Amino acid sequence: MAGAGWRLADRTRTTAEVLVGLYRTIAKAAGDAVVLGCNTVGHLAAGLVQVQRTGDDTSGRHWERTRRMGINTLAFRLAQHSRFYAVDADCVPCTPATEWRLNRQFLDLVARSGTALFVSVAPAARTPQTDADLGAAVRLALDGGSPGGVEPLDWPGTTAPRRWRTDNAERTYTWSQPWGAWPPLPL
Repeated sequence: MAGAGWRLADRTRTTAEVLVGLYRTIAKAAGDAVVLGCNTVGHLAAGLVQVQRTGDDTSGRHWERTRRMGINTLAFRLAQHSRFYAVDADCVPCTPATEWRLNRQFLDLVARSGTALFVSVAPAARTPQTDADLGAAVRLALDGGSPGGVEPLDWPGTTAPRRWRTDNAERTYTWSQPWGAWPPLPL
C-alpha cells in the first residue's frame, strides 16, 4: 500500500494504465520469449504474459502451505487457464521435508490439468520412485494433460477440493495429514 500523499509522477494516468504500460513494455522487450507473470495484476496482464502465477508460494518445507496455496489456486483459478494465460499454481515440491505421497498427488493433479507444471526437486529427495513419478507427470503435462483437463467437484465446501473430474471419471485425492490441517484455520 502506498503511504499517505504518494502519487504517480504522471497524474493524468491511473495506476491500472501505468501497470498495463509496464506489462506492454516488458512483453515487447521479451520478443519471442515466454513471459511468466508473477505478482502481476492478473486481469491487467492478460494477453501480455503467456503464463501467470495465480497464487501464493507453495512450500518444500511445510505441506500445509502447498495444500492451502497450490491446490486452492489450481481449483479456483483454473477457469482462467487458456483464456487469459496458462495458469501456474506454483511449484510441486520434492524435498526430504515434505511427504512425497502428498506432493505426488499435487504433481498428478497439475500434470492432468494441462496447466503449467513446474517442479522443485531437492537432490536429496530423489529416489527411483520420485524419478519415475516425476518423469510420468512431465510426459503427461507435455502431452497437454488429461483430455478435457480437470474440474474440482466439491469446491463449494472446501478450500482444497478432494474430488476432481478427470478423464471422464472422478478422482479423489487425500490432501490432509492424519491429524488434519495445521495450523488450524480460524473459525
